[in-house]
Amino acid sequence: MPLHMKLVKGRWYSNVRPKDNWKKVVCVSLDAYEHQTHRALIALGSVLTDIKNGIDPVSARKRVGSIKLKNLSERSEQIIRTHLKPFFGEYKPSEVDRQLIENYIEHRWGRVDGQLQAIGNTCKKELTVLQMMLRSVNKSYSLPEIKYKRLARKILPPLTLDQIKLAEKYLLEKYKPIYWVMAYTAMDISDVLALAPEHIVDGWIHKTRGKTGNEIAVPVCSQLSKILKSVPRPLKHTGLLFPNIHPKAVSKDVRKAFRQAGLDGYGAKYLRRFVASGLMDLGYSMDWIAKALAHSDGSALTKKYTKVYRGTLEQAFKRIGER
Repeated sequence: MPLHMKLVKGRWYSNVRPKDNWKKVVCVSLDAYEHQTHRALIALGSVLTDIKNGIDPVSARKRVGSIKLKNLSERSEQIIRTHLKPFFGEYKPSEVDRQLIENYIEHRWGRVDGQLQAIGNTCKKELTVLQMMLRSVNKSYSLPEIKYKRLARKILPPLTLDQIKLAEKYLLEKYKPIYWVMAYTAMDISDVLALAPEHIVDGWIHKTRGKTGNEIAVPVCSQLSKILKSVPRPLKHTGLLFPNIHPKAVSKDVRKAFRQAGLDGYGAKYLRRFVASGLMDLGYSMDWIAKALAHSDGSALTKKYTKVYRGTLEQAFKRIGER
């Protein structure tokens, strides 16, 4: 019997102990029966080559759809679930080459005059997550550089309070308080779910934003105060106000509620934009809005979160005409 192979129920499997980790045995099917020794040896050569190149032979023979990563953000999980697995799921990691990635970009955004096109930041994020998946198999894997025409992301008009109230009717009851905390504070879902009584002092919410580490410091308005009073208090001051709820479940239900309210395309992120645009509508500066959103000083992202309400703009121009 060859040194690095073994028979299991009439089929050949690798039986390799890597030099850098002799306690670990790499045992993967060589896709050959007992009488197919030559075929097994060829497959074994591929296993040994993978090990030499720092590729996990076990994962390399799995499909992309079966790769699992831990400690992902809600956004990354959504990308994998919604876009990457449906397209790349049936391919092996070694089959994900430049042509397949170009096919993915074309599938997502199409071509114009024969040239690939994509929303830059979205495409970059999705390909970064794909690279993370493939690097779990091959640590040295690097995505090829692909050129495409950058499309501008379509930003929907800012939500009005009436629209937010309409969408609330379609939410699951247990998510409604979370929804309103987001609407009145501009906090991310994950930060709302990490909210505890210790963070609410003297009519203010003070906590660290999980995404950036910046300080969240927002006053509790009267409407929000009523909502928070309706939420059962945990026994401990450090206990969560909304325990055992996953951000992904809330995000999904919020998008569904907006869709059922005839506001397709809106989601939890637009509740942050609602606060930002509302503050700008009231005449507050970008510095004030950045503080409310817990953005860093001078963050260019703050401008992207603000948009003028059409009615306000119409009133402004009407006043110009009346002078």
